[in-house]
Amino acid sequence: MIARRGLMIGAATGLTGLSSMALAQPVDPANLLVTLMELEKGSWQYVKEKNIAGMQNYLADDALLIFGDGSRYAKAEFLKAMSDIRLDSLTIDPRAEIKILRPDVATLLYRVTYASAVKNAKAATLKVMSASTYVRRGSKWWSVLYQETPTP
Repeated sequence: MIARRGLMIGAATGLTGLSSMALAQPVDPANLLVTLMELEKGSWQYVKEKNIAGMQNYLADDALLIFGDGSRYAKAEFLKAMSDIRLDSLTIDPRAEIKILRPDVATLLYRVTYASAVKNAKAATLKVMSASTYVRRGSKWWSVLYQETPTP
């Protein structure tokens, strides 16, 4: 009985160690940069097309978006505001960078220029540095924090 209990405890400890090692596997930065940049470009397209369902499936439920004008939105607020946002043009600088904080957390850094307006207002062109943080939950990467800083 004692031997069997020891074997069970040893097996559980071994599985815990293996799953910890699986979580700690190094991430290939180049591949992750491509993956997250595809998600990021897709999110801009969701805004342009007013694709609320697409954005719903892109943003984590606890997502926060902070724009260069100081406005900030939780997921539900942004989804509601999307119907009033008009994205007229978009240019993403191809020199994006990635900062991997943990195997399941990464921040994408890139410059973007876009012309946008709310409702029927005249579009304003903005040049910003964007920082978009993603977390992997299960096998899916979710956007949890988007922040932009205006640049000259």
